[in-house]
Amino acid sequence: MIAYMLVRLRESKIDAEAALVENQHRFDMAFAGARCGIWDWDVSENRVYWSSAMFDMVGLKQPSKRLLPSEIKAMAHPEDVEAIDEIAKAANRASRSYDTTFRLRHADGSWVWMHAKGQVWSGGRAGDRLVGITIDITEQKLAEERVSEANERLRDAIESVGEAFVLWDAEGKLVTANSKFAEFLNITAADEGAARNDIMARAGIGDAWPVAGESETEVSEIHLPNGRWLQISERRTKSGGHVNVGTDITAIKEQEAALTDNKVALEKTVHDLEASRRKLQEQARQLVDLAEKYASEKTRAETANRSKSEFLANMSHELRTPLNAIIGFSEIMGSGLFGELGSPKYKEYATDIHASGTHLLELINDILDMSKIEAGRMTLETQALEISEVVEESLRLVSGRAEMASVTIENELPELPTVNADKRAVKQVLLNLLSNAVKFTPAGGAIHLKGEAKDGFVTIAVEDSGIGIPASALPKIGRPFEQVESQHSKKHKGTGLGLALSRSLVELHGGTLSIESTEGVGTTVSFTLPLAQDA
Repeated sequence: MIAYMLVRLRESKIDAEAALVENQHRFDMAFAGARCGIWDWDVSENRVYWSSAMFDMVGLKQPSKRLLPSEIKAMAHPEDVEAIDEIAKAANRASRSYDTTFRLRHADGSWVWMHAKGQVWSGGRAGDRLVGITIDITEQKLAEERVSEANERLRDAIESVGEAFVLWDAEGKLVTANSKFAEFLNITAADEGAARNDIMARAGIGDAWPVAGESETEVSEIHLPNGRWLQISERRTKSGGHVNVGTDITAIKEQEAALTDNKVALEKTVHDLEASRRKLQEQARQLVDLAEKYASEKTRAETANRSKSEFLANMSHELRTPLNAIIGFSEIMGSGLFGELGSPKYKEYATDIHASGTHLLELINDILDMSKIEAGRMTLETQALEISEVVEESLRLVSGRAEMASVTIENELPELPTVNADKRAVKQVLLNLLSNAVKFTPAGGAIHLKGEAKDGFVTIAVEDSGIGIPASALPKIGRPFEQVESQHSKKHKGTGLGLALSRSLVELHGGTLSIESTEGVGTTVSFTLPLAQDA
């Protein structure tokens, strides 16, 4: 009987232990499904019991021994270690409880958010124990972060809108607004949650701000106290609130006002335009007649210009032949080749005839060259030219005149590269410039020849210490037949073609001719010629 009772007692104990294990298993499964674990912190032994669900939440296997608080702190996020200490301080609080949030490191390296909540239980001899549950709130935290990010993106999107934006709830209170709206109505962040009527009253708008109507979307216009105009577009939200989008239409309103104010002026302008149109039509008819006359006169002018060119070309031989004879005979008579003329006065006359004939021949040559250039018939025979050789030849021809005028010519030209130019044309330019310098430089003065090579061109400058040119006369110098002195007061012979011809010849080479002068100080005339390709 005793043995039977012992056997039955043992069987009952085994059944009870099996039931206990089964209940514990069901209990752990329930907590694991709810992502919830149990804490039991024995304060006197400083040991912590975690349920198996707690270890599952951090991806660890349940050890055979209980955990030390330092081991839990090692798993906690560095910023959340104090939260673990807050649990231990619960025994000293009046509430004898704890409610805190912290992060624990998962076995895969990620962080798991925990919400721990419990209270102190006093078990007599066993001492105080901190008993509670811990819930995995990672998904909640991630959802909150996603909501926060979404709100930030929404806020950025609203702020980036060029128009004023405001959202009211179903009760007409301010939910959010961008800086553009705040600027228009002069509101601050402290106004969030304030009633629409209060905000409009402070902004001085009153009842002018549109109120949500029956339709889903409405558009209206309001005039702000600061003088600006807003076009308000309104739309209802599903929650019963409504959204306002305000566009600044001040410029449009100002244009409308200006158009209204100018209506009478525009009508008058239209009337004037009609009268002008009729007048223009009459003028157009007159212009047609003038155009026909102009075409006829142009044809006559072109014919006359051709006739002039042909006349000058024909006259060149007719004029040069007797002039050459006059110049030649005057030289023979002046030299007394066939005997003395008799009276010394005849020799003086012969010299005057020779000088006049030479001057007239130079004048005819200049006129013919100028007419060729104007007619586009002047052709250059360009070649690689040593500019120093042309300068030396020109100086030899001008030196006699310079000595007679008691003027010195200083050749200060450096060694220059070859240029691409027509020798005869360059020589004619130099002779014209040097002759002018000698002509207008008083006795005892000096003329300087300078030059340099730069940027693909050679620049030659003729500087004199002559009488100079008045500033008012500089713009017309270089035009055909233009002279500083009038025909009645001029003291020097010349036709005014020298500089004009020189400028045209230089420009035919692709160069430029410039004049700088100060009255009573002197004049500098410089021109450029392009460098030869091998230079």
